[in-house]
Amino acid sequence: MNFSQQLSLIKTLVPSGEVDTRMDCPFCSGTNTLTIKRENADLLWYCFHASCSAKGNHEGEMTMEQVYETVVTKEKEKEKDFVMPKSFVSIFSTDKCTDYLKKNHCMESYIKGKAEIKYDVKQHRAVFIIKEKEKVKGAIGRGLNSEVYPKWFMYGSKSYPFICGNTDTAVLVEDCASACAVSEVHTGVALMGTSLPDSYIPVLKKKFKKVIVALDRDATTKAFDISNQLRYYMDTEIKILQDDLKYFDKPQIERLFQ
Repeated sequence: MNFSQQLSLIKTLVPSGEVDTRMDCPFCSGTNTLTIKRENADLLWYCFHASCSAKGNHEGEMTMEQVYETVVTKEKEKEKDFVMPKSFVSIFSTDKCTDYLKKNHCMESYIKGKAEIKYDVKQHRAVFIIKEKEKVKGAIGRGLNSEVYPKWFMYGSKSYPFICGNTDTAVLVEDCASACAVSEVHTGVALMGTSLPDSYIPVLKKKFKKVIVALDRDATTKAFDISNQLRYYMDTEIKILQDDLKYFDKPQIERLFQ
């Protein structure tokens, strides 16, 4: 039999889903000589009988359901493996860390328990811990001087946002410090950039009734793109800023969002 004929027959021998089995070979009638393995859309078969030429490897196209399950499984495995490094210590271990937090209006959210923040001794970063309820999903570190590169560093999974606050209105901002600053008025959600990851959308839908997209003026087009992504799910508003929210104190932020 040629490859196509073998493949057609092999497909009738195994059910859908992942398979790793051994059986009698229908090509040479050998006893328990044929092994078949299916993983996602890929199918591999091989007969161990010396006189049998049955073998093949078919790479099929995954369904959308298989793609989704594969991506979600990989992300969950990453999240499961994340453990806070021993280099994460108290923010008070260095004045550089506390100075950064005070200057960027993050200290209030830390003191009030809305944000868990550490200092990474090894990388010299202020580290914002990403949590879903009490489960640590990852962390985002901000370098404390110009010699630390990159300026922002992601520890662990990128599938869940840094959230600071507990109101039902979310303000989407570009970084963790701005999320902490705005948490004095609304809940801050850090995009870590100017794009909305697809994995953040279910989180926003579940946690918030309204979203305000608050990016810098040079990211106006991106703000409208994000708003268009979310307006099908919830009340959405755009607030174009002259500067990052981390540079504003509470009264200034309250005036901005009146």
